[in-house]
Amino acid sequence: MVVFSLFRFSPLIPNDMTDNGSEPRALKILLVEDDGFLLRTISDYLSNRGIEVWTASNGKEAIKHLSADPFDLILTDIIMPEMDGIELLRYVRKRMPDLPVIIITSSDDINYSIEALRFNANDYILKPVSMEELATRIALTFMKTEALKREKIQQFRMVEKVMEKDKRVEETFLRSIRSFINAIEARDRYTKGHSLRVSDLVDQLLKKLGINSDMSYDTVLASQLHDIGKMGVSDIILNKHTGLSNDEFHIMKTHPEVGYFILKPILSEEGLKGILHHHERWDGEGYPMNLSGHGIPLGARIINLADSYDAMVSDRNYRRSLDVPQALAEIEKCAGAQFDPDLVPAFVEVVRENNRREAARAAIRVVEPLTDLPAAVTSGHRNSF
Repeated sequence: MVVFSLFRFSPLIPNDMTDNGSEPRALKILLVEDDGFLLRTISDYLSNRGIEVWTASNGKEAIKHLSADPFDLILTDIIMPEMDGIELLRYVRKRMPDLPVIIITSSDDINYSIEALRFNANDYILKPVSMEELATRIALTFMKTEALKREKIQQFRMVEKVMEKDKRVEETFLRSIRSFINAIEARDRYTKGHSLRVSDLVDQLLKKLGINSDMSYDTVLASQLHDIGKMGVSDIILNKHTGLSNDEFHIMKTHPEVGYFILKPILSEEGLKGILHHHERWDGEGYPMNLSGHGIPLGARIINLADSYDAMVSDRNYRRSLDVPQALAEIEKCAGAQFDPDLVPAFVEVVRENNRREAARAAIRVVEPLTDLPAAVTSGHRNSF
């Protein structure tokens, strides 16, 4: 495997990963970018970290390099002359399916970014490029790639084959995924039951909105699995008692994408959108793609509301919970900024209806009638307790 510390990685491939078992060698990255300044900036940064960097200004030049030499990873822009990054990605996936590819894109290229994810890009980074984030993304990509190679890829390929033979096995697989969610929540006692509470709220909101279709099923399923990508986040980060550092937050923000890739073999496109975009914000300040307004899939907007509310009313290791009125006030305050303003009134009503039902049930749970008490009590005798 590639050698890692928490946020710094050694630019060496150990001898058990080299083709012939020879001495460790430097990582070899192909950088494809038509912006000369950005090309030099990234190349210099990576070279100074001991990484061997080859450069190309478009996809055609990159293919010439790929035909002549092996690489450990490709960093490529999307919009370039002659051959763009999407065409290059298609070429790589047909001929070198296991070669990691990270896309460099701008927030204006969101449709291209989504297409790149469909063609199995391993990750993407938004311009302007932060060198610190770039190093973290490269490290994460190698971590995820090696984890898939060594631990998970056989399991998920096996499940895919079974599902191709018999669609009815899907439910069994989803129960297995549910066990993964339980395992994740067991790592953090503060989030126990979170996924099921979120899915229950999502289901109620969909019914309140009159949405009863395949989209409803897919969204409820996605809401149950929305945090499965935290399998790729260390316990150190999940259970930290103080605020996250920038590096730690970058890693935490990868969980929607990791979840997308894990669930891609079995979820519908609608469900996958809910997983990938459940941390987008109405104002465009969310992640991973900075989508805004109605550009965010409806299912993701609904999951975001339920997820955020449950987080507010639940204790965390770094803060105490809000009570329900405080949480609803915060939801209403953030309508039009974090949340879809058209969904907030219906969601608030769902929560209030739940509270009214719970209050009614609590009123029923009273002391049993005196006639059901022991005779010693009903006869007027009193014991001291």
